Amino acid sequence: MFEFLWGRKGYKYSNTRRWLRLPAAWPVKCAFDAPGQESRVVESVDVGAGGISVTVQQNIPVGNRIQLEVYAPPLERFFRVEGQVVRSIALSKGGYELGIRFIQMDSKDQQALNEAVERFYKPRERARQKEGEWWRNLP
Repeated sequence: MFEFLWGRKGYKYSNTRRWLRLPAAWPVKCAFDAPGQESRVVESVDVGAGGISVTVQQNIPVGNRIQLEVYAPPLERFFRVEGQVVRSIALSKGGYELGIRFIQMDSKDQQALNEAVERFYKPRERARQKEGEWWRNLP
């Protein structure tokens, strides 16, 4: 689980996730704690109960905190969370993909989000993702 693997995006990383991730284009309102950054609505790349990936136009440095409002269509509701940028990757088409770890989230909201994400996966797929092998079968 802690070995470095080549991901679908072409960079090395170590999968330390505890929660399943679902590829999903959900609306996310981000309020950045970085100087000169305005709040904006962006789209998620994937989401899980422990974090989210979003695409943005300007780079936000790793370590910056972000206030998020995530709309979860399967639950038809918003979640308010505080996150921290743990990954920022420049995209070839322009912009950046940010990996954001949730650092403050209501535990009931986290459980509801996790259950919503798990409903999209069959038991075998859930087990494979938790083992860190989920990315091998992505297009």
